[in-house]
Amino acid sequence: MSWYEYVGAIHIHTSDSDGTKPFAEIIKLAQKTKLDFLLFSDHMTLKSLYAGLEGWYDKLLAIVGYEIHDEDNQNHYLVFGLDEVLPFGLSPEDYAGEVKQRGGVGIIAHPDEIRNSLKEFPPYPWNNWNIDCFDGIEIWNEMSEWMETLTRFNQLRMILSPRKALKRPTDRILRKWDELNRKRKVVGVGAIDAHAFSYPLFGPFKITIFPYDVQFKSIRTHILTVELPSIQPDQAKKQLLAALKNCQVFVSNYRWGDARGFTFTAQASGKEAIIGETMNGKSQIKFSATTPSECYIKLLCDGKMVTENKGKEINYVTSQKGNYRIECYKNTKGWIYSNHIRIT
Repeated sequence: MSWYEYVGAIHIHTSDSDGTKPFAEIIKLAQKTKLDFLLFSDHMTLKSLYAGLEGWYDKLLAIVGYEIHDEDNQNHYLVFGLDEVLPFGLSPEDYAGEVKQRGGVGIIAHPDEIRNSLKEFPPYPWNNWNIDCFDGIEIWNEMSEWMETLTRFNQLRMILSPRKALKRPTDRILRKWDELNRKRKVVGVGAIDAHAFSYPLFGPFKITIFPYDVQFKSIRTHILTVELPSIQPDQAKKQLLAALKNCQVFVSNYRWGDARGFTFTAQASGKEAIIGETMNGKSQIKFSATTPSECYIKLLCDGKMVTENKGKEINYVTSQKGNYRIECYKNTKGWIYSNHIRIT
């Protein structure tokens, strides 16, 4: 079976809320970096959607959602697939439930922030894990990791070379993600949380922290579809969001190499399952993963490593049930993180 791979960036803010560039300029920057899709999520507004800006831009699909949070500015939630902004003041239970009921896609943003080195930049974690109606979580948020590494002593270095700070998703969020998937499907995505803030250096001189085009060359989300997206933007949007919701996704850090072409499959009795799919485990299952370039590859089942290899591929045969996923590293830095293949 063949499938189609679409590479893009999730969690983008424009000047409609607290980003620093308008929608049209961000689209042009994404086109230069050869992205296939962008998922916009300004705070509590669908201004760009109402302006008719969602849709195809040559080979780039722009999808407009929004970001909602509670009255304490906690429990941030990305919403896609709805044409109305939910009212401010709802509890996380209410807005997550409402998104589910209306058929939208809801993703928990920067769920595990714990930074405390700079009081003026507090964390915005998710703390309502009793909710079970969300579709996914950000397993890797670029701005969160950067902020958690930032101190008063390394600010200049971090501002001048922002991508160097990115190492890997935290162990705590990967454990949480595996735990959630033992109960039901929860997609893990990579997010850039792009704002392109200006930072004063001295006098009138300023520098942009994480320009949009820099972030487009870092954490990316790859979505796999079994059919070509439609030329009709509304249908293409439904196709991509459906694949996202179905966990047909892997995450990569472009800084360590272009991950296009990565594959991870399970095969048994002449059948094949790709990332996000489920396979019956009555017979032995052969797992195979290939990478575009050499790296350190780990195969995990329910969060525990079952085999490893250095190179461009890994193979493993087992009859053990569980949720399997791949992690790839280059020089100890995280490169690729697949969603799960489920063996029942």
